[in-house]
Amino acid sequence: MAPFNKRQIGYIKAIADVGGHTSYKTGTLGATANLDKLTANDTHDGKGKYAFISIGKAPQVWTSGATDTTHAINTSRPWFHQIPVYDVPVNTNETDVDTQERVTPECYLESVHARMRLIQELDVTDNKQSHQEYRMLVFRHKERQSDDVRFAENFSNPLYDMFLAGSNYKYGPLGLRSKADINGGSNDYSGASNNSNDTQSLMTMMTNKQDYVFMKDVRFYLGKEYGGKHIYEDVFHWDHADPVATEATDLTHNESNNKNYTWYIAIFCTTNTSDTNADFPYVRFDTTTHVTSG
Repeated sequence: MAPFNKRQIGYIKAIADVGGHTSYKTGTLGATANLDKLTANDTHDGKGKYAFISIGKAPQVWTSGATDTTHAINTSRPWFHQIPVYDVPVNTNETDVDTQERVTPECYLESVHARMRLIQELDVTDNKQSHQEYRMLVFRHKERQSDDVRFAENFSNPLYDMFLAGSNYKYGPLGLRSKADINGGSNDYSGASNNSNDTQSLMTMMTNKQDYVFMKDVRFYLGKEYGGKHIYEDVFHWDHADPVATEATDLTHNESNNKNYTWYIAIFCTTNTSDTNADFPYVRFDTTTHVTSG
């Protein structure tokens, strides 16, 4: 059966008298007033830097090596950041509830909105770091991923397979895997360095649309050599309008549907020089999760 459209959902909510309480759960990640830089990782060749952000908690994924074990994708990776946008706890005391909470387990996840501000530092010791090239990708897997294995249908790891390359392989910044599907319950991820995941390849490689849905794939340039432009801003909006029924704090921990709510944002940067490593910029995210309940 086809999913309900927004008009049908609005009618259902009106008949069921749902939506008396509106929640606006807010979150922040990254640069503060002191402009602290987001933690990033070096590419294999050391000339580029990158960081990942998950919209929602970091999901369970396959580990590298031929094993059938999973772990949270941010395990021992301080450069993989998460924004728990779906954490909207239940507070049934309507006289005490605030806009960060919902009043009933049954609710509607209306939307998630994120605003990003990226600032290239111009006042750096090495002048070559004052102008850099960037690539930003926003994507999710086609199947459901979750931080809780009970609700996960897929454990693909984009750090190893978000791109397509030659020799029948998929690649990511940490390694590669064969295009063959998971074999006998074991994965075939390898953490090997390869020419296909050096900095220049990561900036240009074809995206893996076999496994992932890409919302954005943009490249831009910031710094002194590019007219002095040193700020890039963007907005991301997910218009869900989904009925959810769960007592868990995390709205995605539900059996109401099998939708994948986990989105990744990957940011790569390079100076495009042979002797100067990249300097990861200041990045800030502000998010708002809109929920109606009651």
